[in-house]
Amino acid sequence: MSEVQKILESHPHWSAVEAIYHRLQAHGYKAFLAGGCVRDALLGIQANDLDVATDASPDQIEGLFEKTVNVGKVFGVMRVLVGGADIEVATFRTDGTYQDGRRPEGVQFSTPEQDAERRDFTVNALFYDLGTKKVLDFVNGEADLRQGLLKTVGAPERRFQEDHLRLLRAARFVGQLDFVLDPQSFEALKKMSSLVKTVSGERLRDEMGKLLKSKAVSKALKVMEDSGLMAHLFPFRLRDNRWKGSFGAKSQWQLLSLFLRQTTKDELLAALRLLKLSGKEQRAIERSWELWQDPTNFFAMNLGKKLQKLPDEGTLWSLQVLDLEGSPWQKAITDLFKEWNLWHQKIPAPFLSGDDVKGRLTGRAIGACLEEALELQLERKLRSRDEALQWLKEYLERETHG
Repeated sequence: MSEVQKILESHPHWSAVEAIYHRLQAHGYKAFLAGGCVRDALLGIQANDLDVATDASPDQIEGLFEKTVNVGKVFGVMRVLVGGADIEVATFRTDGTYQDGRRPEGVQFSTPEQDAERRDFTVNALFYDLGTKKVLDFVNGEADLRQGLLKTVGAPERRFQEDHLRLLRAARFVGQLDFVLDPQSFEALKKMSSLVKTVSGERLRDEMGKLLKSKAVSKALKVMEDSGLMAHLFPFRLRDNRWKGSFGAKSQWQLLSLFLRQTTKDELLAALRLLKLSGKEQRAIERSWELWQDPTNFFAMNLGKKLQKLPDEGTLWSLQVLDLEGSPWQKAITDLFKEWNLWHQKIPAPFLSGDDVKGRLTGRAIGACLEEALELQLERKLRSRDEALQWLKEYLERETHG
């Protein structure tokens, strides 16, 4: 068994792909693995997804499988649900003309050779014949893969004109694969870089998330800078385009917060609007940014106030980064996290509630009282409800009599 076959068979959805293949083959249709999963297997990497390409039409796919999802039937793209797996099954196609810089006006179902020729980069246009267990390469993608070269399929300007997101994908794949962009593709990228501004914020956001998750982020950012993409999308990065690491980031918003760390407030807000992040993600990034700009105010607060900030994702993330990068606040952060762990990383139920002060305080005074009580509770200066009620009695006397 070849190394490529071993890697493909190690994927948790391999049995589902085999079932799809055998069903299609039994009815006279071809079925190949396609795209990134073939590329990754040749690189010795297990892909996230296994995608199937076939000469069966979307209607024929629907008729052959019990559970299918129409995700882009007009473009020949279906999903087949088998044994808990969700496999994309697409019909070989050629694309019609592109008018909006995103998708073709129509498609024609075609052959594997023609399907390969409409794809973006040669290393993404490979097929794997599940019957012969051989790679099918119609665009010289294997040679480019061996050379570590990222090259468009056919004329670069045509490929980039078809879908303007491919401009940014070029930089992303340089980072993801740790490859070099071939000179002709790079020249076209420079010439056409302004077209990236036509791409929707949602697509830019997702592509930047993948780029910042890649193994050679600095190379990808350098391509963005040298090609002009950065100037059109994130000009503030031209002041300092270094990438200092992901600091264990697990979420897309965390990676984007690091990318946006050196902005001014106005630049930050403009970038967040461009990337169409959710309100929750925007707030988390803004909180991270605010703490990174000036940690002094945060660490000047008493322990109880600091602990109350930790359930906020942005605050917690920014502190983790400051800790990992060895900032002057490292010891203070370590001590704070120790206290947070003693509370099992959760704010406890307060000893006092609004009912305890009802009719005795009004307006903002109620909130100020309860907040101070919770701070003392978190600092373990109040250890029971009885102690909190005694404190409240004394607090109210001070408020009444000064």
